Amino acid sequence: MHMPVKPAFNPLYQQVKESLLRRIAAGEWAPGSFLPSEPVLAEEYGVSHGTLRKALNELTAERRVVRYQGKGTAVATFDADEALFRFFRIVSCEDRRTLPISEVLGAAPGKADAEEAAALDIALGAPVLRIERVRSLDGVPLLNEHITLSCARMPGIENIPVGSLPNTLYDFFQKRFNVTIAKADESITALAADKTDAERLGVPVGHPLLAIRRVAMDIEDNPVELRHTRCVTANFHYRTKLS
Repeated sequence: MHMPVKPAFNPLYQQVKESLLRRIAAGEWAPGSFLPSEPVLAEEYGVSHGTLRKALNELTAERRVVRYQGKGTAVATFDADEALFRFFRIVSCEDRRTLPISEVLGAAPGKADAEEAAALDIALGAPVLRIERVRSLDGVPLLNEHITLSCARMPGIENIPVGSLPNTLYDFFQKRFNVTIAKADESITALAADKTDAERLGVPVGHPLLAIRRVAMDIEDNPVELRHTRCVTANFHYRTKLS
């Protein structure tokens, strides 16, 4: 039996949920594969069907699993477009969502600095991969991005040729490394374009840009990616819905 590791005062369904998440993250069930049936899982955990169902309901609401009527529950998987648009919030002034096209300018291994170490919850100086890319919308370069990844979280990623890095990284993380991005924490500020921004985005030095700092997390809330994006907003804007 998979026993919960959280304190006993944690609700039982929550302990079951967290155990299931750990097993998914460990690769026991790959993206798209089905979990054992509810009766089998309930017996394995020694809980009622109602408790097991409550745990699965929360995982479903968080889009970490998908429940199919008459078939069972499967680990969520995202195709390239879904993985992209779930976390891409830049739209045109007419609220039209456009597929961004990425150009990777370079990728280089390095050692985590203080910000990267804190954001990714790794040791100062731990191995990281830094990716530089420009993303275009409607053929116009609008986003200058600097991405930092922990090499320990995705072993071997530092050896992947730059030309093999796809347009949608999150879909790639899931399929290649079994790392599913489940949520992200973003902060937004305004700043002036520096020389690198100006060269990559075709704007004057000092041009106003939107700066977005993102820490993306996996299904266990472990930080996976630190991303700094600088965006030209003349014809596009950042949009999110609150509920």
